[in-house]
Amino acid sequence: MIKLDIVKTAFAGFGVIGRNPLAVLVWAVFLGLVGLLPAFGLMGGLLVSVGQIVEAAQRGVEPTPEMIMPMIGSALGLIPVLILTGLIVRMVLTGAIFRAVLFPQEKSWFHLRLGARELWLGLLFIVVGIIVFALMMIMMAILVPVTVIAGPHDDPMMKLAMMRLAMLPVYAVLAFLFVRFCLAFPMTFAESKFRLIESWKMTSGNSWRILLVGLILVALMIIAEMIIGLIIVICVVAVIGAGAMSGGWTEERLTAFFNQDPTVWMHALAPWIVVGAIVGSILATLVAVIFTAPWAEAYRQLRGTPEATV
Repeated sequence: MIKLDIVKTAFAGFGVIGRNPLAVLVWAVFLGLVGLLPAFGLMGGLLVSVGQIVEAAQRGVEPTPEMIMPMIGSALGLIPVLILTGLIVRMVLTGAIFRAVLFPQEKSWFHLRLGARELWLGLLFIVVGIIVFALMMIMMAILVPVTVIAGPHDDPMMKLAMMRLAMLPVYAVLAFLFVRFCLAFPMTFAESKFRLIESWKMTSGNSWRILLVGLILVALMIIAEMIIGLIIVICVVAVIGAGAMSGGWTEERLTAFFNQDPTVWMHALAPWIVVGAIVGSILATLVAVIFTAPWAEAYRQLRGTPEATV
């Protein structure tokens, strides 16, 4: 039986980044253009509607249904766009990461494709999403009765402890299912066929190793969140400090600024939004690579495929 190399698998994403730095940047551009730009473009109508409501409220006028309905329509219009672009980004970006690990010789277009492999991935994402939604409903069905039972207790900490305790078996089941079915995605991609149950057999005998890989990735996520959070806090403190020293961040000025039509202050904040979108796209891509590549590497090892040298 092939034994999974835990360390090599867990840190496979860093290897992909090191071997393909330019491709990772291209993936970030793709994420920004397809995942963020359409949503930003459709937010114009929403901002106009919000601006009309804010302006009416400032004049003391009660918002009418004619003013509210366009805002609701714009918000609802964003939902299918976000779902579609999110699915496209997920299956294409995941496919690129899998291809960089499993088929590194396919370097054209920086491993980006939208072919049969990606479409099978998309179908698997949809099926797994439905299954996860059903599992979440089961979790809620367990959590709600526990909350009702814990209701008579006045101590909120006791309620929280009881809910956490009740959820432990659910978390354990979810972790077990993830360990046994995590290779369905790279398997579906590599074989260009729908694969889900087949992952159960491939992970047999390596469940604990796969679980350790997952725990290492969770630890990496916690560390990354702490580092990114610290950087954000430092930047915010620096901006606030600079504004305070220049006398620009007074309460009156801030209130006057945000009391303007939303399109006005959104236009003023546009450069910051663009910079934030660029940085966010890069960070999101790095996170995707770090947390996606290990499962392709695990599949490669358990399938018995030699490691690529290119």
